[in-house]
Amino acid sequence: MSHFIIGTAGHIDHGKTSLVRALTGMDTDVLKEEKERNITIDIGFAFLGSDITIIDVPGHERFIKNMMAGVSTIDFALFVIAADDGIMPQTTEHLDILNLLQVKDGVVVLTKADMVEPDWLDLVEEEIKEGMKGTFLEGKSVFVVDSISGRGIEELKNLILEKKENKPPRMDKGIFKLPVDRVFTMKGFGTIVTGTILSGRVKEGDRLSLQPKNLEVRVKGLQSHGKNMPELILGDRAAINLHGVTVEQIERGNVLVSSGYLEPTYIFTSSFYLLGSAKKLDTRTRVRVHAGTNEVLGRIVLLDRDSLEPGQHCFAELRLEEQMNIAPEERFVIRSYSPQFTIGGGQILTINEKKSKRHDPALLEVLSALEKGDQNKLVEETLFLSRFAPVSIPEISKKVGWSEEETVKSIEKLQADKKIVRIGKEVKREFYHKANYEALQAKTSDILEKFHTEFTHKDGMSKEELKTKISPVIDQDLFDAVLSIMSQNRIDIANNLVSLKKFKVQIDPKMQKDIDSVLECYKDDGFTPKTVKELSEELRLPFKDVRQYAGMLAAKGELVKVGEDYYFAKEVLEKGKELIKAAINKSGPLKIGQISELFGSSRKYVVPIMEYLDKTGFTRRNGDLRELG
Repeated sequence: MSHFIIGTAGHIDHGKTSLVRALTGMDTDVLKEEKERNITIDIGFAFLGSDITIIDVPGHERFIKNMMAGVSTIDFALFVIAADDGIMPQTTEHLDILNLLQVKDGVVVLTKADMVEPDWLDLVEEEIKEGMKGTFLEGKSVFVVDSISGRGIEELKNLILEKKENKPPRMDKGIFKLPVDRVFTMKGFGTIVTGTILSGRVKEGDRLSLQPKNLEVRVKGLQSHGKNMPELILGDRAAINLHGVTVEQIERGNVLVSSGYLEPTYIFTSSFYLLGSAKKLDTRTRVRVHAGTNEVLGRIVLLDRDSLEPGQHCFAELRLEEQMNIAPEERFVIRSYSPQFTIGGGQILTINEKKSKRHDPALLEVLSALEKGDQNKLVEETLFLSRFAPVSIPEISKKVGWSEEETVKSIEKLQADKKIVRIGKEVKREFYHKANYEALQAKTSDILEKFHTEFTHKDGMSKEELKTKISPVIDQDLFDAVLSIMSQNRIDIANNLVSLKKFKVQIDPKMQKDIDSVLECYKDDGFTPKTVKELSEELRLPFKDVRQYAGMLAAKGELVKVGEDYYFAKEVLEKGKELIKAAINKSGPLKIGQISELFGSSRKYVVPIMEYLDKTGFTRRNGDLRELG
């Protein structure tokens, strides 16, 4: 069974560290400054048995960042209130943070009970019960203890043991993930990090990625509660000895993950709640974002309104000033930039590469589904955001932070519901959102419709031009799939040209006369054709028109483009092929000079002709000679 992780919370000097010492016999204040000032500055750790960890957090408002790093991964909270003080400012803020992080279970511990009269104790208990209303601690028992005399400690310890046995399982996404809450070095071992495993498992020899620095590291050894372990799993407290990284390269807030997963981001969308005690929040306000063990500055952009009133909920996008390694479904807390105090928090819904459009009904509908816990919607949205490229299962897994096995389940459900389509060859297993697929088909039709309206005389648009018009970055397999499905009833494809099925070429008499003149000139020129520019001067037609007519004749197969500057009439090339075949059959392979004599032409024209015939397989070059292919 994985570890039971407990976190303390509460106002400074309310006896959190003394309570932990009474429960475990361990002092979590280990820093010299903590000893001298008699206050907790950083998070500390104590063990109760082999599988219970207690994380002691500082209560002072200056160390809220450290407090959040400590409670971000806990199963159960010991919410500490001193009997001689009652509820104080940091009591309220710590409670807000635990609620925003959606800590599911805990107990109120009323400390320093021996320092007050019984009547006062009763009054404080009533105050606490009233203060816990509307929170996860509403209706929970209040444990009255005194850490010096030991009053109530055994009863509290028994409750903890009972809660450990009945704790609900954590959801495992399959990939390994551990937010780093401590890093240090130990002589003879090197770099060691500690944290709670939030997903997956790890064993000695595993290669992991340290994010956001994207450093590959190797696991040299594992410990939990001071014991060497061959493997650690979801929910365990872990001390991991790492190879390939120094202490200076790691800091609290970094994340150890399976290689290739949880890439850092600057943007995420969220379901956000503004505390009732906060002030009205305007969009684009600069804030402090706390997620996992990390803190980053950023701006909160409200997606469905311009301002948010206290106690209200909305969808918001966080645009960060530094990258964070986070995943959908994780919780976060927001504090004001200055002065610093907790104002709200919520749940991460999507990880984005680009900024979202505000007041977008389609986006808000997706976020609403994600907020309700529709995990398939997360995969669907990931595919939807990939506008011009299908996405493979490994790529989807990395974007949503799930194992491939979990991703496949969602993919199969979305396919069955006809929300997504499979693209490309069987071995690639790439997928694309059906709405985008249909939108691409509509866009293709619109592009061809406009093309036919402007160029009524052209048989169609080239595939290359069409692909660029749709998007310069569209994936080739996706483009081919769009043309394939549309060719069933909406488009025709011939000679690399794409047209709508309903389209009919319309050429006026004068244009037809000019086209015929171009073709006749190329036939008359034989093996010494003019360039397009020369022909336009001879016919006294605009250069762009002659170039267009030559392209149209080439699309119909009446001209053949050979090289960059020359077209040959198809019947001329066919005659040339007959001459070459007869000469080779009679006398053997030919040199360029001999072919020039056959054609009555110069190397200027013969060389590009022979390169074309080599390319099409009619002839084959062997040194200076040409053989039949």
